[in-house]
Amino acid sequence: MKLTVEWMSQLRVAAGSAQQLLDCPDGTRLTEALEQALAELPPDRALALRPLLLADEGLSSTLLIAVDGVQVPCGTDPELTAGATVLLSSPIAGG
Repeated sequence: MKLTVEWMSQLRVAAGSAQQLLDCPDGTRLTEALEQALAELPPDRALALRPLLLADEGLSSTLLIAVDGVQVPCGTDPELTAGATVLLSSPIAGG
C-alpha cells in the first residue's frame, strides 16, 4: 500500500525533504512505516532523524503526529490504511 510521510520543521531539515513516499505491506503500523522511511533515506539522514522519531519505548513522546488529519494519541501505534498521509512535527519553542 502507498503511504505519504510529510516531514515538518526540524524533521524536514533532517530528512532532507518535505515529503517521502512509501510502499508498505498491508497492515503496516505507524512505527513500522517510520522504520521503513528511515531505511530508505541516505544513512547520514537516517542517523540524524532516528533520535528525533524513536525512543527506547517506541515513538518519541515529543512528536506531534497526525494520520489523515487526525492527531495520534501519545503511546499508540495505529495500523495505517492505503493512501494514508502521516504528518510529523517536532516541538517548536520560542518567544
